[in-house]
Amino acid sequence: MPVFLVVILVIGFLGGGYEKNGGMTLTANWWPTKKGVVLGITTIGIILMNIVYVPMMPKLLGSLGLGGGMAVIAAILVVVGIITLFCVKNNPEEAGEYPDGDTSFSSNAGEVLKQMKDYKSPFTFGKVCGDKDTWLIGLGSAFAFLAVMSYIASAIPAMMSYGYDYSLATAVFAVGGIFGIVGSFVFGIIDQKIGTRRTFLIYFVFIIIGFVFNLFMSKAPIFCWISGIVIFAAQGALCNLLPSYVATKYGRWDYTMGYQVIGTIFEIGAGIGVMMTGFFTDFGVMYVVDLVLLVLGLLMMAASNDRFIGKIQ
Repeated sequence: MPVFLVVILVIGFLGGGYEKNGGMTLTANWWPTKKGVVLGITTIGIILMNIVYVPMMPKLLGSLGLGGGMAVIAAILVVVGIITLFCVKNNPEEAGEYPDGDTSFSSNAGEVLKQMKDYKSPFTFGKVCGDKDTWLIGLGSAFAFLAVMSYIASAIPAMMSYGYDYSLATAVFAVGGIFGIVGSFVFGIIDQKIGTRRTFLIYFVFIIIGFVFNLFMSKAPIFCWISGIVIFAAQGALCNLLPSYVATKYGRWDYTMGYQVIGTIFEIGAGIGVMMTGFFTDFGVMYVVDLVLLVLGLLMMAASNDRFIGKIQ
């Protein structure tokens, strides 16, 4: 048990940095003004994980056992790590390219690269924590992530408790995962067109509708399908809207300093969302709590300010 707990903590710590910080920081560095649509594409990988995990992991662990199955995952990560080490650069200047692919940056690319290596952000941990927008954006998005993860962790047992077959529940997840890809891409385009804050407000209205349908899952299978599709589509958008909002406020020079705090608050919401399934015996009551938190998240996001405060490009 002690070894298991250590492994879980290490995987959670490194996974949070890799999935939710590393890739997002790279995107902010490479595409500072086109981040919305690019994140809408790059974060599709997170949605694909949901599609692959449910049908494939039980088969992998069932055929190879826990040790063998985890060894396969570890080997895949080693390969990805080697490819990243040699093929991925921190910013376009290191690769001889330009931010957003804009060649107008070519005149001072060398100087920018030197400045970025020496740059010390004025946004200390304390300064970021002292900004009210940190908490409005962080908690608002965390409430959304909490609701989404409570749904993902509970939807299959909830549908089965309502008398539906396991095959229906897994089918909802599979189709929902596909719509998660669509949601990620579509919301990324909207983000690029009207700005992240406004897109976030649309997102909250969208997911609230999904959770309203969620309350009627026991009435008919159609509500399982509608709620699943809407919530998965919203989940696909959430993972790119938050880093996009942070990049909107902090820019590529100071992005990491802002996201290390806001992203942590966001991740805590996900953890609490999974834990919630152990505190509620009535799924309907839990989804009502989710709805209340989503409304609070909408109000917080509406009160947030998307004014740029980072270093000018």
